[in-house]
Amino acid sequence: MPIEAFSQLRTANQVLFSGLIDYAGLFPPASLSMADAATEYRRARRGPHSWLLGRFICPATRLEELGGLLMSTMSAGEKPWPISVILDGDVARAAVAAHSFDAEMDPAAQVALLEVALPSEASDGRPPDEAAVTIAPVVTAAMTASQVALPFFEVAVGESWQAGIPNAVAALAQRRQMIHRPLGGKLRCGGGAPEAFPSSEQVAAFIMSCTALDLPFKATAGLHHPVRHYDAEVDVMRHGFLNLLVAAALARSGFTIQEVTTVVDETDPAAFSLAAAGLSWRGHRVRVGDLGRTREQFAAYGSCSFDEPVADLVALGMVAAP
Repeated sequence: MPIEAFSQLRTANQVLFSGLIDYAGLFPPASLSMADAATEYRRARRGPHSWLLGRFICPATRLEELGGLLMSTMSAGEKPWPISVILDGDVARAAVAAHSFDAEMDPAAQVALLEVALPSEASDGRPPDEAAVTIAPVVTAAMTASQVALPFFEVAVGESWQAGIPNAVAALAQRRQMIHRPLGGKLRCGGGAPEAFPSSEQVAAFIMSCTALDLPFKATAGLHHPVRHYDAEVDVMRHGFLNLLVAAALARSGFTIQEVTTVVDETDPAAFSLAAAGLSWRGHRVRVGDLGRTREQFAAYGSCSFDEPVADLVALGMVAAP
Protein backbone atom coordinates (compact mmCIF):
# COMPACT_ATOMS: atom_id res chain seq x y z
CA MET A 1 0.00 0.00 0.00
CA PRO A 2 1.38 3.47 -0.84
CA ILE A 3 2.76 5.43 2.08
CA GLU A 4 0.43 8.34 1.30
CA ALA A 5 -2.55 6.12 2.09
CA PHE A 6 -1.61 6.50 5.77
CA SER A 7 -1.25 10.29 5.56
CA GLN A 8 -3.45 12.37 7.86
CA LEU A 9 -3.75 14.94 5.08
CA ARG A 10 -5.18 12.31 2.77
CA THR A 11 -7.55 11.25 5.50
CA ALA A 12 -8.64 14.84 6.04
CA ASN A 13 -9.55 15.49 2.43
CA GLN A 14 -11.10 12.06 2.01
CA VAL A 15 -13.31 12.67 5.02
CA LEU A 16 -14.28 16.15 3.87
CA PHE A 17 -14.92 15.54 0.18
CA SER A 18 -15.77 11.86 -0.30
CA GLY A 19 -19.06 11.50 -2.18
CA LEU A 20 -19.73 15.22 -1.82
CA ILE A 21 -20.75 16.05 -5.40
CA ASP A 22 -24.08 14.70 -6.61
CA TYR A 23 -24.08 14.93 -10.39
CA ALA A 24 -26.89 17.06 -11.87
CA GLY A 25 -25.95 17.14 -15.54
CA LEU A 26 -29.60 16.91 -16.58
CA PHE A 27 -30.30 20.31 -15.04
CA PRO A 28 -29.44 23.89 -16.07
CA PRO A 29 -27.10 25.35 -16.99
CA ALA A 30 -25.68 22.10 -18.42
CA SER A 31 -29.09 20.67 -19.42
CA LEU A 32 -27.52 17.60 -21.02
CA SER A 33 -29.50 14.86 -22.69
CA MET A 34 -29.98 11.69 -20.67
CA ALA A 35 -27.45 9.86 -22.83
CA ASP A 36 -24.83 12.61 -22.49
CA ALA A 37 -25.38 13.00 -18.75
CA ALA A 38 -25.00 9.24 -18.29
CA THR A 39 -21.79 9.29 -20.32
CA GLU A 40 -20.36 12.08 -18.18
CA TYR A 41 -21.33 10.30 -14.96
CA ARG A 42 -19.68 7.09 -16.15
CA ARG A 43 -16.54 8.99 -17.11
CA ALA A 44 -16.38 10.58 -13.66
CA ARG A 45 -16.91 7.20 -11.97
CA ARG A 46 -13.94 5.76 -13.85
CA GLY A 47 -11.70 8.78 -13.33
CA PRO A 48 -8.99 9.45 -10.74
CA HIS A 49 -11.30 11.63 -8.64
CA SER A 50 -14.24 9.23 -8.56
CA TRP A 51 -14.10 9.25 -4.76
CA LEU A 52 -15.55 12.78 -4.76
CA LEU A 53 -18.55 11.69 -6.82
CA GLY A 54 -21.92 11.04 -5.21
CA ARG A 55 -25.24 10.14 -6.76
CA PHE A 56 -26.76 10.69 -10.21
CA ILE A 57 -29.66 13.15 -9.83
CA CYS A 58 -32.76 12.41 -11.90
CA PRO A 59 -36.33 13.74 -11.80
CA ALA A 60 -38.98 11.12 -11.12
CA THR A 61 -40.62 12.04 -14.43
CA ARG A 62 -37.48 10.86 -16.27
CA LEU A 63 -36.80 7.65 -14.36
CA GLU A 64 -38.32 5.51 -17.08
CA GLU A 65 -35.97 7.12 -19.59
CA LEU A 66 -32.99 6.54 -17.29
CA GLY A 67 -33.99 2.95 -16.67
CA GLY A 68 -34.23 2.19 -20.37
CA LEU A 69 -30.82 3.74 -21.00
CA LEU A 70 -29.16 1.79 -18.20
CA MET A 71 -30.74 -1.48 -19.31
CA SER A 72 -29.26 -1.03 -22.77
CA THR A 73 -25.84 0.32 -21.85
CA MET A 74 -24.68 -1.19 -18.54
CA SER A 75 -21.68 -3.46 -18.91
CA ALA A 76 -20.91 -6.64 -17.03
CA GLY A 77 -19.39 -5.88 -13.65
CA GLU A 78 -20.45 -2.22 -13.65
CA LYS A 79 -21.14 -1.03 -10.14
CA PRO A 80 -24.75 -0.14 -9.23
CA TRP A 81 -25.75 3.46 -9.84
CA PRO A 82 -26.81 5.37 -6.71
CA ILE A 83 -29.68 7.65 -7.70
CA SER A 84 -31.02 10.79 -6.05
CA VAL A 85 -34.59 11.18 -7.25
CA ILE A 86 -36.25 14.59 -7.48
CA LEU A 87 -39.91 14.02 -6.66
CA ASP A 88 -41.15 16.57 -9.18
CA GLY A 89 -44.78 17.28 -10.04
CA ASP A 90 -47.34 15.46 -7.91
CA VAL A 91 -45.32 14.07 -5.00
CA ALA A 92 -47.45 10.96 -4.49
CA ARG A 93 -47.26 10.03 -8.18
CA ALA A 94 -43.52 10.74 -8.25
CA ALA A 95 -43.02 8.56 -5.16
CA VAL A 96 -44.76 5.67 -6.95
CA ALA A 97 -42.44 6.14 -9.93
CA ALA A 98 -39.38 6.11 -7.66
CA HIS A 99 -40.60 3.00 -5.85
CA SER A 100 -41.21 1.17 -9.13
CA PHE A 101 -37.82 2.20 -10.52
CA ASP A 102 -36.07 0.97 -7.39
CA ALA A 103 -37.79 -2.42 -7.57
CA GLU A 104 -37.31 -2.92 -11.30
CA MET A 105 -33.70 -1.75 -11.54
CA ASP A 106 -32.28 -3.52 -8.48
CA PRO A 107 -29.35 -4.24 -8.35
CA ALA A 108 -28.25 -2.17 -11.38
CA ALA A 109 -29.46 1.08 -9.82
CA GLN A 110 -30.63 1.98 -6.35
CA VAL A 111 -32.58 4.98 -5.09
CA ALA A 112 -30.29 6.39 -2.40
CA LEU A 113 -31.76 9.86 -1.81
CA LEU A 114 -35.06 11.63 -2.40
CA GLU A 115 -35.46 15.36 -2.92
CA VAL A 116 -38.77 17.19 -2.72
CA ALA A 117 -39.84 20.80 -2.33
CA LEU A 118 -41.95 21.77 0.66
CA PRO A 119 -44.94 24.05 0.11
CA SER A 120 -43.96 27.70 0.42
CA GLU A 121 -46.46 28.11 3.27
CA ALA A 122 -44.20 25.96 5.42
CA SER A 123 -41.63 28.76 5.61
CA ASP A 124 -43.90 31.80 5.71
CA GLY A 125 -43.13 32.38 9.39
CA ARG A 126 -45.95 30.40 10.95
CA PRO A 127 -45.10 28.55 14.19
CA PRO A 128 -43.38 25.15 13.89
CA ASP A 129 -46.49 23.24 15.03
CA GLU A 130 -48.55 24.79 12.24
CA ALA A 131 -45.76 24.34 9.71
CA ALA A 132 -45.54 20.68 10.67
CA VAL A 133 -49.21 20.24 9.79
CA THR A 134 -48.63 21.99 6.47
CA ILE A 135 -45.78 19.71 5.45
CA ALA A 136 -47.31 16.46 6.74
CA PRO A 137 -48.95 15.37 3.42
CA VAL A 138 -45.77 16.00 1.43
CA VAL A 139 -43.57 14.16 3.94
CA THR A 140 -45.98 11.22 4.14
CA ALA A 141 -46.21 10.92 0.35
CA ALA A 142 -42.44 11.12 -0.11
CA MET A 143 -41.82 8.41 2.48
CA THR A 144 -43.74 5.89 0.39
CA ALA A 145 -41.04 6.00 -2.30
CA SER A 146 -38.53 3.99 -0.31
CA GLN A 147 -37.94 2.45 3.09
CA VAL A 148 -34.20 3.13 2.96
CA ALA A 149 -33.58 6.23 0.82
CA LEU A 150 -32.98 9.39 2.86
CA PRO A 151 -35.41 12.16 1.86
CA PHE A 152 -34.36 15.82 1.83
CA PHE A 153 -37.09 18.46 1.90
CA GLU A 154 -36.37 21.80 0.29
CA VAL A 155 -37.10 24.84 2.46
CA ALA A 156 -38.19 27.92 0.54
CA VAL A 157 -36.59 31.27 1.36
CA GLY A 158 -39.30 33.92 1.48
CA GLU A 159 -39.81 37.42 2.82
CA SER A 160 -40.37 36.12 6.35
CA TRP A 161 -37.20 34.02 6.31
CA GLN A 162 -35.97 35.14 9.76
CA ALA A 163 -38.77 33.08 11.30
CA GLY A 164 -39.66 31.02 8.24
CA ILE A 165 -36.37 29.14 7.86
CA PRO A 166 -35.91 28.03 11.50
CA ASN A 167 -39.62 27.24 11.88
CA ALA A 168 -39.69 25.11 8.72
CA VAL A 169 -36.57 23.24 9.86
CA ALA A 170 -38.16 22.75 13.29
CA ALA A 171 -41.29 21.39 11.58
CA LEU A 172 -39.15 18.84 9.74
CA ALA A 173 -37.56 17.80 13.01
CA GLN A 174 -41.04 17.38 14.51
CA ARG A 175 -42.15 15.18 11.63
CA ARG A 176 -38.97 13.12 11.98
CA GLN A 177 -39.79 12.46 15.61
CA MET A 178 -43.42 11.62 14.88
CA ILE A 179 -42.79 9.12 12.06
CA HIS A 180 -39.55 7.71 13.49
CA ARG A 181 -37.79 7.96 10.13
CA PRO A 182 -34.62 9.89 9.26
CA LEU A 183 -35.05 12.87 6.98
CA GLY A 184 -33.23 16.08 6.15
CA GLY A 185 -33.50 19.62 4.85
CA LYS A 186 -32.40 21.08 1.55
CA LEU A 187 -31.46 24.60 0.52
CA ARG A 188 -31.46 26.04 -3.01
CA CYS A 189 -28.41 28.28 -3.34
CA GLY A 190 -28.92 29.73 -6.81
CA GLY A 191 -30.63 29.67 -10.17
CA GLY A 192 -30.87 31.54 -13.43
CA ALA A 193 -31.57 34.97 -11.93
CA PRO A 194 -30.09 37.01 -9.04
CA GLU A 195 -33.26 36.69 -6.96
CA ALA A 196 -32.78 32.91 -6.90
CA PHE A 197 -29.66 33.31 -4.76
CA PRO A 198 -30.21 33.48 -1.00
CA SER A 199 -28.15 35.95 0.98
CA SER A 200 -25.30 34.85 3.22
CA GLU A 201 -27.51 35.61 6.22
CA GLN A 202 -30.22 33.30 4.88
CA VAL A 203 -27.76 30.49 4.17
CA ALA A 204 -26.32 30.88 7.66
CA ALA A 205 -29.81 30.78 9.18
CA PHE A 206 -30.50 27.48 7.42
CA ILE A 207 -27.18 25.94 8.52
CA MET A 208 -27.61 27.10 12.11
CA SER A 209 -31.20 25.82 12.25
CA CYS A 210 -30.20 22.39 10.96
CA THR A 211 -27.22 22.25 13.31
CA ALA A 212 -29.29 23.16 16.36
CA LEU A 213 -31.68 20.25 15.67
CA ASP A 214 -29.06 17.82 14.33
CA LEU A 215 -30.87 17.67 11.01
CA PRO A 216 -28.85 16.51 7.98
CA PHE A 217 -29.04 18.68 4.90
CA LYS A 218 -27.92 19.03 1.32
CA ALA A 219 -27.62 22.03 -0.97
CA THR A 220 -28.31 22.53 -4.64
CA ALA A 221 -27.93 24.99 -7.52
CA GLY A 222 -25.27 27.63 -7.99
CA LEU A 223 -22.46 25.89 -6.13
CA HIS A 224 -20.07 25.28 -9.01
CA HIS A 225 -16.95 26.48 -7.22
CA PRO A 226 -15.50 26.05 -3.72
CA VAL A 227 -15.30 29.71 -2.66
CA ARG A 228 -17.85 32.51 -2.90
CA HIS A 229 -17.24 34.71 -5.94
CA TYR A 230 -18.82 37.23 -8.29
CA ASP A 231 -20.54 35.96 -11.45
CA ALA A 232 -20.68 38.76 -14.02
CA GLU A 233 -23.00 36.82 -16.32
CA VAL A 234 -25.77 36.64 -13.71
CA ASP A 235 -24.58 39.77 -11.86
CA VAL A 236 -24.62 38.05 -8.49
CA MET A 237 -22.32 36.70 -5.80
CA ARG A 238 -22.32 32.92 -6.03
CA HIS A 239 -21.98 30.85 -2.87
CA GLY A 240 -19.08 28.41 -2.47
CA PHE A 241 -19.52 24.82 -1.37
CA LEU A 242 -16.32 25.04 0.71
CA ASN A 243 -17.81 28.05 2.51
CA LEU A 244 -20.86 25.95 3.37
CA LEU A 245 -18.76 23.01 4.55
CA VAL A 246 -16.65 25.20 6.82
CA ALA A 247 -19.69 27.11 8.04
CA ALA A 248 -21.39 23.83 8.96
CA ALA A 249 -18.27 22.62 10.77
CA LEU A 250 -17.82 25.84 12.74
CA ALA A 251 -21.53 26.05 13.56
CA ARG A 252 -21.11 22.69 15.28
CA SER A 253 -18.14 24.07 17.21
CA GLY A 254 -20.18 26.89 18.74
CA PHE A 255 -19.93 29.77 16.28
CA THR A 256 -22.70 32.35 16.49
CA ILE A 257 -24.96 33.03 13.53
CA GLN A 258 -23.08 36.27 12.87
CA GLU A 259 -19.77 34.36 12.73
CA VAL A 260 -21.26 31.66 10.51
CA THR A 261 -22.57 34.38 8.19
CA THR A 262 -19.05 35.76 7.91
CA VAL A 263 -17.77 32.32 6.88
CA VAL A 264 -20.49 31.95 4.25
CA ASP A 265 -19.60 35.43 2.99
CA GLU A 266 -15.85 34.77 2.71
CA THR A 267 -14.38 35.43 -0.77
CA ASP A 268 -10.65 34.92 -0.17
CA PRO A 269 -9.52 31.36 -1.07
CA ALA A 270 -6.39 31.90 1.03
CA ALA A 271 -8.58 32.12 4.14
CA PHE A 272 -9.18 28.37 3.88
CA SER A 273 -6.55 25.68 4.35
CA LEU A 274 -6.51 21.91 4.65
CA ALA A 275 -3.63 20.34 6.56
CA ALA A 276 -2.75 17.26 8.56
CA ALA A 277 -4.49 18.66 11.61
CA GLY A 278 -7.73 19.32 9.74
CA LEU A 279 -9.45 22.23 8.06
CA SER A 280 -8.89 25.87 8.98
CA TRP A 281 -10.54 29.19 8.27
CA ARG A 282 -8.67 32.31 9.41
CA GLY A 283 -7.06 30.46 12.30
CA HIS A 284 -10.18 28.58 13.40
CA ARG A 285 -9.38 24.88 13.08
CA VAL A 286 -11.68 21.89 12.71
CA ARG A 287 -10.08 18.55 13.50
CA VAL A 288 -10.37 15.52 11.25
CA GLY A 289 -12.78 13.74 13.60
CA ASP A 290 -15.06 16.76 13.65
CA LEU A 291 -14.99 16.90 9.84
CA GLY A 292 -16.50 13.43 9.81
CA ARG A 293 -19.37 14.60 11.97
CA THR A 294 -19.80 17.61 9.71
CA ARG A 295 -20.17 15.37 6.67
CA GLU A 296 -22.69 13.23 8.51
CA GLN A 297 -24.80 16.37 8.60
CA PHE A 298 -23.85 17.99 5.27
CA ALA A 299 -24.64 15.01 3.05
CA ALA A 300 -23.91 16.40 -0.42
CA TYR A 301 -24.52 19.18 -2.87
CA GLY A 302 -25.81 19.01 -6.44
CA SER A 303 -23.71 20.30 -9.33
CA CYS A 304 -24.31 20.10 -13.07
CA SER A 305 -20.52 19.95 -13.51
CA PHE A 306 -18.13 17.51 -11.89
CA ASP A 307 -14.93 18.68 -13.56
CA GLU A 308 -15.17 22.33 -12.44
CA PRO A 309 -15.32 21.81 -8.67
CA VAL A 310 -12.67 19.08 -8.82
CA ALA A 311 -10.30 21.30 -10.83
CA ASP A 312 -10.81 24.11 -8.31
CA LEU A 313 -10.02 21.82 -5.36
CA VAL A 314 -6.87 20.67 -7.14
CA ALA A 315 -5.89 24.31 -7.71
CA LEU A 316 -6.42 25.02 -4.01
CA GLY A 317 -4.13 22.12 -3.12
CA MET A 318 -6.89 20.31 -1.23
CA VAL A 319 -7.15 17.44 -3.71
CA ALA A 320 -4.22 15.81 -5.48
CA ALA A 321 -3.87 16.17 -9.23
CA PRO A 322 -4.19 12.94 -11.24
